[in-house]
Amino acid sequence: MLRILITNDDGIEALGIKRLAEALLTLEDTEIYIVAPQEEKSGVGHGVTFRSALEPQKHDFYGLPVKAWAINGNPADCIKAAYHLLFEDDQKPDLVFSGINVGTNLGRDIYYSGTCSGAREAVILGVPGIALSYDNWFDQDNYGEVVQMIQPLVKDFTEKALKGELPQQVFWNVNIPHVPLDEVKGIVPASLSLNHYVDKYNQEGAGYFLMREYPAVMPLAEPLDYDLLKNGYIAITPVHIDATDRSLLKQMDEWSFVKSSGKREG
Repeated sequence: MLRILITNDDGIEALGIKRLAEALLTLEDTEIYIVAPQEEKSGVGHGVTFRSALEPQKHDFYGLPVKAWAINGNPADCIKAAYHLLFEDDQKPDLVFSGINVGTNLGRDIYYSGTCSGAREAVILGVPGIALSYDNWFDQDNYGEVVQMIQPLVKDFTEKALKGELPQQVFWNVNIPHVPLDEVKGIVPASLSLNHYVDKYNQEGAGYFLMREYPAVMPLAEPLDYDLLKNGYIAITPVHIDATDRSLLKQMDEWSFVKSSGKREG
């Protein structure tokens, strides 16, 4: 029996997390647990709560056959609290899915996204994590055929988790195009598109709101998540949580302020 934990950053009442649960409930031999924020926590990054108490509350989740709790915290809080408070030591979750987010999480969005932080926190705790986002920001009540789109994907991830084939220290960032099922061109690996939008601030009254400007979609010269998504592909990026630049680390041995006594041996 595979224990699957679900979270999101749009809140436990969001439609996207219901769609994700519906997709996972089509799998055999699984137990589904949901631990999600009481309210929307988009854009909170990997924030965790230190200065107030977390209070998990049991939650009826659309009448579906799952166990669910709402937490007064962020997505990373939800995974951390679920792991330490709601699961017995010998019954930890085998796999974490985070989403389905309203709108995409592409490129450098992975650093701001609460959806991605849910999957990342799982990996920090030694559990494989998958973040899913859907390109329906301007059509937020419409999740189309997303359940059917992700069924083969979630099935493959669960099978690999059962076999121990998912690497440690990596979470998977999945972005799904908002198109009919028969127009999805495929499920493909993708690199992060780090420069596909420009930040700007728009003034409204005395305040300023952060906005983004997006360029035209580029030809598929490189396998970048933004361009692949906009061309009708489901884009999947493996994101390593160890951000150390090891090639630069070695070069630093020659920097003037690095003392010889501090150099690594070998």
